[in-house]
Amino acid sequence: MASRNQAPPDGVTVTGQPNVEARARRMKRVKRRVWAAGAVGVIAAGTAGFWSMPPTPEASAEVVEPPLLAAVYAPPRDVAETVVLDAGQTLGELLGEAGVGSVEQASLMLVMREHHSPRRLRPGTEVTLSRWVADDYLRAIDLQLNADSALRLERDDAVGWRASYRLTPVVWDTVTVAGSIEEDQSLYQSLLELDDPAVPVEDRIGLVSRLARIFEYRLDFLHDVQAGDSYRFVYEREGRPDGSARAHTVLAAEFVNRARPFSAIRFELDDRADYFDPEGNSLRTAFKRYPLDYVRVTSNFSWRRYHPVLGIYRAHVGTDFGARTGTPVLATGSGVVDFAARKGGYGNLVILRHPAGYTTRYAHLRGFARGIRRGTRVEQGQVIGYVGATGTVTAPHLHYEFRLNGQPVNPRTVDLPSAEPIPAEARDAFAETMRERVRLLPPAPVDVPRGLVAMGQPVGAAATP
Repeated sequence: MASRNQAPPDGVTVTGQPNVEARARRMKRVKRRVWAAGAVGVIAAGTAGFWSMPPTPEASAEVVEPPLLAAVYAPPRDVAETVVLDAGQTLGELLGEAGVGSVEQASLMLVMREHHSPRRLRPGTEVTLSRWVADDYLRAIDLQLNADSALRLERDDAVGWRASYRLTPVVWDTVTVAGSIEEDQSLYQSLLELDDPAVPVEDRIGLVSRLARIFEYRLDFLHDVQAGDSYRFVYEREGRPDGSARAHTVLAAEFVNRARPFSAIRFELDDRADYFDPEGNSLRTAFKRYPLDYVRVTSNFSWRRYHPVLGIYRAHVGTDFGARTGTPVLATGSGVVDFAARKGGYGNLVILRHPAGYTTRYAHLRGFARGIRRGTRVEQGQVIGYVGATGTVTAPHLHYEFRLNGQPVNPRTVDLPSAEPIPAEARDAFAETMRERVRLLPPAPVDVPRGLVAMGQPVGAAATP
């Protein structure tokens, strides 16, 4: 019989006294098996492709490959069919051809009219009908009202049909563009033919007009552009899933015309945004040269002109622009309405009062734009009236006058004052914005004298971030 102090043989148990050392070894083996099984569970639950520490030799002997489930195909619960509204076709006719009964149509139209009139749907509107696969039961209808919104009509077992708007999601991205004008090319043609898949064709068309508006006081893209000129700019866009864009905003641009660079930086000041040159001067003048988008001069400013109605020679202290009745007339500068009524031979007349003693007159109007009355504040480019033939006239046209301290001057030849520059208190913020946006510009397509040196860039190359 073993004494109390003598260890019994391995695996032998003394009555009332377990073999502690043997039990510890067995527990250690159990822990190893538990760890190995746990490792298998963790690895099986992990994402495919993730790297994990290899098991120890002891543990690997216990690892068992988990069973894999066979792939199961889950058929769709519903199917969708998209049809297009034809010219002259009503929504009811379209739904009828798609198998929607008259009672169902009545319920749909009732709900839809609370949000959008079916009569206002345009030809080409996409209508998507979703049906349950099991019983071909109509579940929902989506009407793509425009590129940015859709109206969903969805069946609700509790209330019948309900309607809701769905906005097209957009993603903000930044696009850079650089190119040069080749022989017999315009800016429009150059952008349209640019070999850059990152710039959608729809963007290019809109960007031409945006660049023209940015530089309209410095450059005439219709007549000044020539072969060898170059451009580069960066813009933000709200991109839709189909590749089109909701809006574009040019952040910085440079156009080199006849080896002379013209630069523009967008800067947000208070609640408005404008474009400035590297020195902080506005690219705009305080006045636009013309009060119409399309310019056709029919009579120039003259101190002696034969009047076709009165049959006498007298001063013609304005410029006449030929245009169709109803053509919008734009304020050439920001100011306050000083007069808006009928006045003798002027017919319907608007007089705007501007800072520094300037006034402008717009005569022979068919009518005034909504809200245009004495004391109203208007902004440059705002519609103030419409071309007409009121007063002493022989045909519809706009008579435009530009006056300084009450004296008429020729608006086509006078040196127009510049718009307000960056104020002193915003100079540091403008400098910081300019540095950030210039870094986004792509390299210049050709070497340009001076380039954007004034903006802190080396000649002919984009600044490094």
